[in-house]
Amino acid sequence: MLDYAKRALALLARRPKGWNSLLFNTVMAKTRRVGPLMMPVHITIEPTNACNLRCPVCETGNGSMARPTGLLDFDRYCALIDQVAPTTAVLMFYFMGEPFLNKRAYEMIRYARQKGLYVETCTNGDFVDAKGIIYSDVNDISFQIGGMTQQTHEVYRVRGRLDRVVANLHGLIEERRACPQSNVKISVGFVVMKHNEHEVPEFLRWAKQIGVDRANVIDPCVRTVEEGKEMLPEDRRYWFYDEAAFAQGILKPKHLPDNECTWIWNSVTVNWDGSVVPCCRDPNGKHVLGNVFDTPLAEIWNGSAMREFRRRIVMEQGKVDICRLCSGYGVPQLMHPPPAGFEIKRLSLDESRLDIPMDGVPVTWRPATTDHSKTTS
Repeated sequence: MLDYAKRALALLARRPKGWNSLLFNTVMAKTRRVGPLMMPVHITIEPTNACNLRCPVCETGNGSMARPTGLLDFDRYCALIDQVAPTTAVLMFYFMGEPFLNKRAYEMIRYARQKGLYVETCTNGDFVDAKGIIYSDVNDISFQIGGMTQQTHEVYRVRGRLDRVVANLHGLIEERRACPQSNVKISVGFVVMKHNEHEVPEFLRWAKQIGVDRANVIDPCVRTVEEGKEMLPEDRRYWFYDEAAFAQGILKPKHLPDNECTWIWNSVTVNWDGSVVPCCRDPNGKHVLGNVFDTPLAEIWNGSAMREFRRRIVMEQGKVDICRLCSGYGVPQLMHPPPAGFEIKRLSLDESRLDIPMDGVPVTWRPATTDHSKTTS
């Protein structure tokens, strides 16, 4: 609660776009009231659920995606942005696919930026065009790699080419240097797994050397105990799963929310076909709450289906399937200060420090506030 109080005071002091909505809806979540809410300050939009890779934990990659595959329509997207721009502060421009497989992704991002939204995206890096990114004016782009060699990278990033990703990343760094007025912040993420955990120090040295703004060290997600045995690191500090339960053949997070989810009170996810689901924990669209191409988001957001879903969260969250492996996502960030230099961010629930030698000097950092929003499956 102390963290929420500090953030609330900072919002009151600076009053960024959406501050009043974030405070009101968060209080509603904390008092377990399901509505009516102010409009969400954070929206995730899926450019496509198609991907060129075959990552084994991802529903798109492993072929278990229950939804049809498709591309977000540009004109419908623009109409949606027009609708939500007055109240939306942050747009997460990716979900269950590689966003830049949508050929109009750069135009889509630019359109949202021109409407005053802060836009973040995450990519496997295979199709990123440096000039397109600079043109789009995206605020934050995160490349994610699976290892520091082709051999380790392709264990999880199946069919991925590390040399191509690195070349595209270097190209973007150079293009940004040529455009010093650019708003683009560049991150590179490393999902720590059993096959690559020994490469974390090398990853940090490399990320600092090439000139990105931030290195993200990310705890991995798995869907089953079997996947966990194959992929979770030996170093348990990279786990957000309960180790004792795992030893008994049960997969569950170290921390389970107690009939509360401030994220779903402040954010919503829109699939490529316009269908609305509560959050990124519903990749297969089991809980469709409406369609923004048929009904205004304001009606869906405070509609009966959405309220009933929130009611289930506050009454029986333990029975909600998409909450089973989730520790919660906190509240959306509305303030995004420019990086003061190279930074390391650990996306983790582990409260212990990690001391990792980098160029002979130990690098120590505390974990970031609970945030897996930059993790791709």
